[in-house]
Amino acid sequence: MMRKTRISRRALLSGAGVVVGLPVLECMLDSKGTAYAQGGGLARRYGIVFAGQALGGDDHENNRSRINGDLVTREGDFIVPPQTGSTYDITTPLRPLSDLVGDFSLVSGMRIPYNESSTEPGDVPAAGAYRDFHGGGSGPLLCGTRSLEAAFTCRSITSDQIVAGLNQGQTALDSIVLRAQPSFYLAGYTFAGRHRISYRGDGDPIEAQDSPRTAYQSLFGNFQPEDTDAQAQFDFDRRARRSVLDLITQKRESLLGRVSYADRVRLERHFDEIRNLETRIDSLQGATGECQLIGDPGNDPAVGGDNAGAGSDSIATNTGYSDEAARTRIFADLIHMAFVCDLTRAATLQITAFQSHMNVYPITADLDSPVALNRAFLADLHEVGHNGDADFRGQLAVSLCLQWHIAHYAYLLQKLKDTPEGDGTLLDNSALIFMPEAGHGRHLNSPEDAEPKTHSVENMVLLVGGRAGGLAPGRHIATDGAHPGQCLVSCMNAVGYEGTTFGEVEGDLPDLFG
Repeated sequence: MMRKTRISRRALLSGAGVVVGLPVLECMLDSKGTAYAQGGGLARRYGIVFAGQALGGDDHENNRSRINGDLVTREGDFIVPPQTGSTYDITTPLRPLSDLVGDFSLVSGMRIPYNESSTEPGDVPAAGAYRDFHGGGSGPLLCGTRSLEAAFTCRSITSDQIVAGLNQGQTALDSIVLRAQPSFYLAGYTFAGRHRISYRGDGDPIEAQDSPRTAYQSLFGNFQPEDTDAQAQFDFDRRARRSVLDLITQKRESLLGRVSYADRVRLERHFDEIRNLETRIDSLQGATGECQLIGDPGNDPAVGGDNAGAGSDSIATNTGYSDEAARTRIFADLIHMAFVCDLTRAATLQITAFQSHMNVYPITADLDSPVALNRAFLADLHEVGHNGDADFRGQLAVSLCLQWHIAHYAYLLQKLKDTPEGDGTLLDNSALIFMPEAGHGRHLNSPEDAEPKTHSVENMVLLVGGRAGGLAPGRHIATDGAHPGQCLVSCMNAVGYEGTTFGEVEGDLPDLFG
């Protein structure tokens, strides 16, 4: 009988200047598989996946759409179902999560407060929005502190950085901040803060990494030996396109020979996932589609140009898109692997920026759309909400774009669920939030307008996946105007935060725990 080897939860494999983290193994755990043998519970991970879009279209009720030129009424396209609790209809945006309904909760009916009668900064309520969307709604959504102008900024720390502070010094990286959309896509405009969702404090943003290749190198290949001979060997190995796994071969084989069969299977799967990730990174092609130089891990997808216009009659199909689909999947793989290796316990992934003008034409083939794809709707993400296509607009068009975002969230959720950890899965020890930019209701700028708008901080929604800290997923939780920050407080509580405030937000959502 093999003697059980005890390995520290912080164990790493190193060789030739490369360090590879290990997943949680049974030989690191107590006899119940619920805590580390050296003391302390299993690590809890916290993540936010952000979508720069609203939940419905301008001047269209949530069951109204124009499809192929015909105005139709149909239920089930708005993200929020009529039923609450554990049994509800899967709506159009939620279809990518059909096999994961027991692993996330839909929290609806939230709103950010604002002063309906005044547009003065001094009259903005606590945790409220300045009366100028998009910038006015961004700060209170991200950090729970009122905005005083239309600038895209936060006036206090964001939730991911609160969690990062709880785990400071326990992982190689306090947090990772990633963004798939690398350009704003409008001539004469810049991101101007629309590309930031993580802040250390008042006006102190953390710049997101938008290059999959650089993010990969930072996480798994950033070693630079000081010794001249070692540096030469390391450079040679990189030019020879050697895998990081090849650089730890001897220690890897030694470890595999010391652990139980179950841990060996888990380690082999862990190494296979690293190899697959390397292969995907290597397969990315440059703008011309040419093979990359030997030793280069592969260029990021080409960055698209500015959109030719705003509506379906002017946006070209080859602009305003930088293969955000491929970038997002790579980033999701990196977050998953960083969580598996315990390189970090806090991550944000901004798929699209606030007020995103990403061209949606290239993603239409992947959408569950009744629209004939030979005339798929042409508009950028922002203008879809503002009815950019004369013949296809309203709720369904917006929901299909939301479905595309949620499909990436579902991909990461599934990877966490498929990863064993302790006596459960990585998802059991995670709180993963999907956060759209806006809701669908009264216009923040002009609330006297009764028609529903995309520029609204009413009827907002968050998705909360995972079971960290006793989260009880699998339900639709309808709130009566709760602040999104209250949902974030509970999600932070699930991963170790002991407070009940977030910026200027007071209280939490205990219903998330059942």
